[in-house]
Amino acid sequence: DGQTGLRIIDAIVAGERDPERLIELRDERIRRSTPAQMIAALRRDWREEHLLVLGQALEAYRFFQQQLAACDVKIQAVLQRLTEAAQLSVVREPTTARAKGKPRKNRKGGNAPTQDLLPYLNALSGVDLTQTIGVSVLASLTLIAEIGTDMRAWPNEKAFASWLGLAPDHKISGGKILSTRTRKVVNRASNVLRLIALSVGKTDTVLGHFYRRIRARAGAPKAMTATARKLACLIYHLLKTKEAYVEPEVATYLERFQKHRLVALSRQAKTLGFEL
Repeated sequence: DGQTGLRIIDAIVAGERDPERLIELRDERIRRSTPAQMIAALRRDWREEHLLVLGQALEAYRFFQQQLAACDVKIQAVLQRLTEAAQLSVVREPTTARAKGKPRKNRKGGNAPTQDLLPYLNALSGVDLTQTIGVSVLASLTLIAEIGTDMRAWPNEKAFASWLGLAPDHKISGGKILSTRTRKVVNRASNVLRLIALSVGKTDTVLGHFYRRIRARAGAPKAMTATARKLACLIYHLLKTKEAYVEPEVATYLERFQKHRLVALSRQAKTLGFEL
């Protein structure tokens, strides 16, 4: 659904079949595939039933994109009405910064809102959630729509994580722990945090290192839940205190984790009669 892809699909639906002509629609900034690879991929039998389905899929795609754009306009109107009712000032310049200086850029992709909703979200929440690693404008919109901005509904971040179904649900009978699985909840905010955790796990950040460490020990599902819980506690703190997000240093985190490992190894060696 990129610009090059849509131009080529439009040309195919319009009747163009020559790969050499189709490759002329290729953006010169493309690096992942060479012109030769794209020409090879465009040598097809052009079956009539496939071309019919392709044309219908293209029309459906553009129809739903128009529907999404209409939703974005309506969402912007609602957010504007909410900010005006609360007598909040909408600032369009970035007001928060990370520890390294520059604010994180919000990249638009997929089905991200086409309207500039970030100033309204910042005014309503009092903090820019998109400066948090992995949180996009769409994710921030979903979180605020689901949980609101008043954190007084939960006494602390642990209660907030439990409400989201991201905390262990201990089932104890007769002093014996029967289960520690998380509760099954139907919550859009929880789903968004889990998706963010999955993408954060690929980054060179503190949360990324945390995700990979838990994944190596307990598997990907538990690592995603644990990272989502950390994100939930972070979101709770930001919305409650209205403090700007400051990204921790990875080197400091790794150094602290190394110290914890050494202490644990020393304690384990002592129980076995050894001394490090």
